[in-house]
Amino acid sequence: MLKLYSTDNKKFLMQVNKSEAELNRFLSENWKEFFPHFTFIKNEFSLDGNVRSKGGSGRIDILAYNPNNKKFVIFELKKDADKNIRHQASDYKDFVENNFAEIYLLATQTYEVQLPKFNEISKDSIELILIAKTFSPTDVDKAKKSKGEITLIKYLWFENQLLLIDYLNNDPDDLIEKENAAKLQKIKNIIDNRPELADVEAFLYGKEEAKRLFKIFYEHLKTLGEISVEAQASKIKVVFGNQTFSIIGYAGKTGKKCFLVINTNLDEVTSLGEIVDDRVRPGEKKKGSIGSERYEVFLTTEEELMEFLLIIENDFHNGNS
Repeated sequence: MLKLYSTDNKKFLMQVNKSEAELNRFLSENWKEFFPHFTFIKNEFSLDGNVRSKGGSGRIDILAYNPNNKKFVIFELKKDADKNIRHQASDYKDFVENNFAEIYLLATQTYEVQLPKFNEISKDSIELILIAKTFSPTDVDKAKKSKGEITLIKYLWFENQLLLIDYLNNDPDDLIEKENAAKLQKIKNIIDNRPELADVEAFLYGKEEAKRLFKIFYEHLKTLGEISVEAQASKIKVVFGNQTFSIIGYAGKTGKKCFLVINTNLDEVTSLGEIVDDRVRPGEKKKGSIGSERYEVFLTTEEELMEFLLIIENDFHNGNS
């Protein structure tokens, strides 16, 4: 049995009974805290017509909209366990699908909820979210096999106005973690297909803007011709034609507050103005030790990088690379 202990009151809090109407009202009034990923449409949403399988009208406890999959969402609430909760919600689902245009007009015109255009919303697939104190093993099994169309949430009321909810499946936090994991896997696949960038990823670790600018630099040169990349101990060495570039990354905390420094021998970069520093001082040795190239280009914005790339591209098309 689930117990909740209060460190303030130094006791286990007692469970309390609330009516289905109180649960509905509490969730509706605190919607953004409980279901920020859904658009609230209306609670006690009345349906006129032959709604239930045994005939008669009906009323959806809460009707909402899921902008992620562009589906209406039916919430069915029960104070306690109810063996008919899934069947009742399925009746409402069938009715909404069969009377989609009417439901859409009620939501947008009568209740003035901002929704996408009629033809942009899924009309043949409605999402169900069932909330009760307990569920039967059959309900749990059906929900887990529903491919995301049925979500079960257990709830418990405690004294001191505390409400505990527990997703039995389709927990949005778990879904976010899966999405992030999928994104990371896609990045890894990209790196795996271009092994030379794996070391670059490590070299620029923690410097997200530097990585972004470098990727633009790399991809642009790749469209022009052959390019080789090598992450060394103190720099990234890039060879493009007969040109070399020595690259280091910052996180915007240098004296010039740049994100990426690219050293080059192209004299034309002096036209970029203050973001370029000539490492050769009259009568002195070359300043710095990063690479052998003469000019340092301090890049802060994508616009500056594109100007630099235009110089490299012109040099390439003029046959100098």
